[in-house]
Amino acid sequence: MSKKKKEKAPEVNFERKPWIEKTKGIRLLVLVSLGLAVLVAYQIIRGSGNWGQGILWGLIFGGSVFLVYFGMNAFHKMMNKDKDQGSDEKKK
Repeated sequence: MSKKKKEKAPEVNFERKPWIEKTKGIRLLVLVSLGLAVLVAYQIIRGSGNWGQGILWGLIFGGSVFLVYFGMNAFHKMMNKDKDQGSDEKKK
């Protein structure tokens, strides 16, 4: 590339920003977990006729969606501590 093209090229800024709002994400998470819980419970109840087992497994699978979300959230907070502190110092 020539010097003119390099000067005209816009600077790419790789900032880590969420692509949806947190409240919308939590709503979507609740809908997905409820849907999965109902689907699993329905399949078990229909297959075996055992309501207690169906509800139990529905709650387990619905809760696993939240477990994965909050677990990955905690993991990323733990792994990105140094990066967040460094960006705060640069802003000052």
